[in-house]
Amino acid sequence: MSAAEGGVTTGIAAADIAARLGLHAPTAEQRAVIEADPHGQSIVVAGAGSGKTETMANRVVWLLANGHVAVPEVLGLTFTRKAAGELAERIRERIAQLVSLGIAEVSLDPLESASVGTYNAFASAIYREHAMLIGREPDAAVLGEASAWQLARSVVAASADPRLVELDASLDKVTGAVLSLSRALAENVADSRDVRAMTRDFLAMEGLPIEAPRKRTDFASFVDALGIVGALPPLLELADAYAEAKQQQGFVEFSDQVALALAICERHPEVVAAHRERYRTVLLDEYQDTSVVQTRLLSALFGEQSVMAVGDPDQSIYGWRGASAANLARFGRDFAPGGAAAVYDLSTSWRNPKIVLEGANALILPLDAGIPKAPLGASPFAQSGRLEAAWAETIEHEADLVATWFAERLGRAGRGAPGEPAPRSGALLCRTFANVGIFTAALRARGVPVHVLGMAGLLDQPVIADLVCVLRVLNDPTAGSELVRVLGGARWRIGPADLAALHSLAKWLADRDLSTRRLGDEVRAGLRASIAPDESPSIVDALDFLLAAPDSHSAIAAFSEVGLARMRRAGAQLQSLRRRAGLGLVDFVSLVQQELLLDIEVVANPSQPLGAPSLEAFDELLAGFAEVSEHATLGAFLGWLTEAEQRDRLAPRQDEPEPGAVQVLSIHGSKGLEWDVVAIPRMVDEELPSKPRSSKGWLSFGELPNEFKGDADELPELQWRGVQSQADFDRAVGDFAEENKQRHAEEERRLAYVALTRTRSDLLLTGSWWASQKAPRKPSPFLRELVTAGVIEAGVLPGAPEHDENPRAGSTERVRWPLDPLGIRRPAVTAAAEAVRAAAARPSGVGIGPVLADRIRLLLEERRRRAEGPGTAEVPVRVPASRFKDYVDDPAAVAAQLRRPMPQRPYRATRIGTLFHQWVEQRSTGELEAAAIDALDGLEVYAELDIPVDERVADPTAERLRELQATFEASEWGGRKPSAVEIELHLPIGDNVFVCKLDAVFDIEPSSELGRRGIRHQVVDWKTGKAPRDARDLELKQTQLALYRLAYANWAGIEPNAIDAVFYFVEDDQVIRPDAIYDEAALRRAWASVAASAPAAASSL
Repeated sequence: MSAAEGGVTTGIAAADIAARLGLHAPTAEQRAVIEADPHGQSIVVAGAGSGKTETMANRVVWLLANGHVAVPEVLGLTFTRKAAGELAERIRERIAQLVSLGIAEVSLDPLESASVGTYNAFASAIYREHAMLIGREPDAAVLGEASAWQLARSVVAASADPRLVELDASLDKVTGAVLSLSRALAENVADSRDVRAMTRDFLAMEGLPIEAPRKRTDFASFVDALGIVGALPPLLELADAYAEAKQQQGFVEFSDQVALALAICERHPEVVAAHRERYRTVLLDEYQDTSVVQTRLLSALFGEQSVMAVGDPDQSIYGWRGASAANLARFGRDFAPGGAAAVYDLSTSWRNPKIVLEGANALILPLDAGIPKAPLGASPFAQSGRLEAAWAETIEHEADLVATWFAERLGRAGRGAPGEPAPRSGALLCRTFANVGIFTAALRARGVPVHVLGMAGLLDQPVIADLVCVLRVLNDPTAGSELVRVLGGARWRIGPADLAALHSLAKWLADRDLSTRRLGDEVRAGLRASIAPDESPSIVDALDFLLAAPDSHSAIAAFSEVGLARMRRAGAQLQSLRRRAGLGLVDFVSLVQQELLLDIEVVANPSQPLGAPSLEAFDELLAGFAEVSEHATLGAFLGWLTEAEQRDRLAPRQDEPEPGAVQVLSIHGSKGLEWDVVAIPRMVDEELPSKPRSSKGWLSFGELPNEFKGDADELPELQWRGVQSQADFDRAVGDFAEENKQRHAEEERRLAYVALTRTRSDLLLTGSWWASQKAPRKPSPFLRELVTAGVIEAGVLPGAPEHDENPRAGSTERVRWPLDPLGIRRPAVTAAAEAVRAAAARPSGVGIGPVLADRIRLLLEERRRRAEGPGTAEVPVRVPASRFKDYVDDPAAVAAQLRRPMPQRPYRATRIGTLFHQWVEQRSTGELEAAAIDALDGLEVYAELDIPVDERVADPTAERLRELQATFEASEWGGRKPSAVEIELHLPIGDNVFVCKLDAVFDIEPSSELGRRGIRHQVVDWKTGKAPRDARDLELKQTQLALYRLAYANWAGIEPNAIDAVFYFVEDDQVIRPDAIYDEAALRRAWASVAASAPAAASSL
């Protein structure tokens, strides 16, 4: 029975609770939200920085203190794991204070906490618990972006549909369209059959009369629309095939889980009833970002229940992924009886200074989100703040202004030394990354530490850019621009004259057959007609031609002798690498790194401190991609890399601000974050607000038509039904395009609002007339609106540029190219090389000294012994159960490690696993030390090290651990208490003793599904790594479970068959129960083969 059912009503006011907890008194707005009807439906319009997380936590405290709910009857949902972790931590703190001070009679069970998680995790829990009700597998693996891309790509590649040839789209483009279409169908709960019926009706318009004076050819808008809609049927079939492949292979995506959870709730009312009984109050955060299917699921579960949704229509910037700014306005209709929900405001900003709030309110004023919203007001503690605008002639001057501004502000504070103020944090928020290199270079030139966040920052690192370029050249013969970077870079140093000669050779080859005979005029004309206008002859093929062409060949006469030699060496290396393309993806990319000497370059180049960490991060990215695919290919990886980079730039970031440094990220990625000082560059017309890439709306390749989207009422509508002519259709398309442009303009305005409200102190808005375009770009209309509002001075924005033409186009700078790869280090490196050559000329061993001589002798002896072959190592008496599979699978590797133990690299994953196991153990036993682990204060490794800020690599351990904790708490074991935890058992087999460290053992209810099969206990092994890659890997891993099961059975005196054993891979939220677990006889047989090949066992490990 809940506290509410018990009739407990203490009537404690929110202000009284705050006073007794030592908190600031809530404002009138906050008090209204906190004390809102505990049984009603409420919508809270919370502006940026208005303290919604604190208010939501205090709402929970008020409900508990007044007996309206019990702790486990609270459900809080938000979008990111970071936000969920912050809300959960705040609620835990407040509840602990409530109990410790005895303010109310609240029972606090360490195993029964408020449920706080992400929308996707909540839907996943429903799906996994009830999947069998709709005939699905509950243990289906969740596809990440990389694995989803690979599976979709394999479906597209395997298709023999002749209609795909007519689409004139690349494999990667079709793959992206299929993924997008499949997810749109799931997120909008649409049926592909209905879409096909619509396409038939649309295509029936073919042949409409033109009916336009003096126009004899079809309207381009009409022809293009028929082509786009005509592409939908084959794409829909591929989307259905992709969905079928996921089901057959036991996979789901996040969007699938939400849609399937909705299906469960709609078909099985008992599931809805159980959730309504379990959760008596629901808090929905960032509600403006929910998709249609998420809204329908939540409405089905909690309609007419106690629900409070919190959001800001002015921060709805994720329309590209299905979010709608009108969600808040529809809340009452979706949740409240009669459609009437109470509306509250949180309009006091606790983040922004006064001047910034004036600017933000001025920008957002023209928008109407369909729900009243009070303008943001300053807190009583707010400073006046500084909002500055600066305008420059060229983008280089603009970047220098930004860099100088940051240098002045970040340089004022100290570096965290005793007695000095803490360094401030900064952010450069970009609408696009087109010119970000100019700004980062200017910041570094001013000595300002800079960190480009996310995959964009990784791929922009010079060593990674070189590596990716070579990979693209190896995979694609049309990768000409990438080859130019490779040849003109520091490794090969090919000059512009030889590069021009290579292009001329490519043009010469394009007119010839394989035997270099000139093609006929008609053939050449046909070839040229079949090539896209922007497609040039392949210089990759031309480079291959140089390898076989004799020096006397007339086609290569334009090359210099040195340039030709270097190109041939480069071509031979690339050709050699292509021959090794049959290697596994990870091995092949590692080989490319080694052949390019990138691993040596990053160590030898002190001017690029992030080189080595960037290579490691890229290797992790590659390994993550390869782990989720049985047949990972280079082409699939490169295609996914392009797609993933775009998604990464648009997704919200999880990074914490870096004191003393400037973080560079997109405005989309900045939502939910804040910094001390913020600059927004390129506030120029057609950049912010940006020019829409397309105004075609759903008349774009692979887009789901608007009429099948759940928020169709708020989307532009193409009035195509009933048109009588192509002229009518063209007018309808024109009106549709104008509506799309207006919708884009509104989202750009919301983006600007989000960007302005990220700062706690100073804000800089900049622009310039000239970048790379031919015509000058005017100041952004947003800047002019701020001038009109009196936020910035009118004199800051000049009326016209100083130059009539782009001054950057005529500027010249003498630069030596190709660049010297050694730069200023050349004298030192040259001297060292000469010393090595001189030593090599002397007799072997002369002058090397006794220490080095001893090391060389040891190395030679090691090589000799290795050549003789390994001997069989002794097997220790005590063997960890986790090593059983290693002895069985690869005894030679284990023997080598036993012969010569080496210290293991402290992998971050191992560190996270250790912390997670400690947290689960202390959480399960109720020890208070778990709070210390939650705090994660000890994870900042830089605090005691003298490492410059710009050379630091962000340690995501704390964030990863919080994510694992949130996932675990939402799992089936999150609310259960184990009968045993972290126990060590010894299991003798033959002459050896296996050390079995069991993570947790749970008692099984006899009435449960497992209990009815005779299972009485369940051994669970937590895993923070990746799930098994294949059946062989799973078979090897299950030996660990088999040992655990047998050890516990012997220790408890029960039959092994009464014990279930599973792995729980927390990272993937995946439970893996092997089809078969070895019994004692099978374990003994497997170990006998190991013991028979080893000499007498050693006494210890």
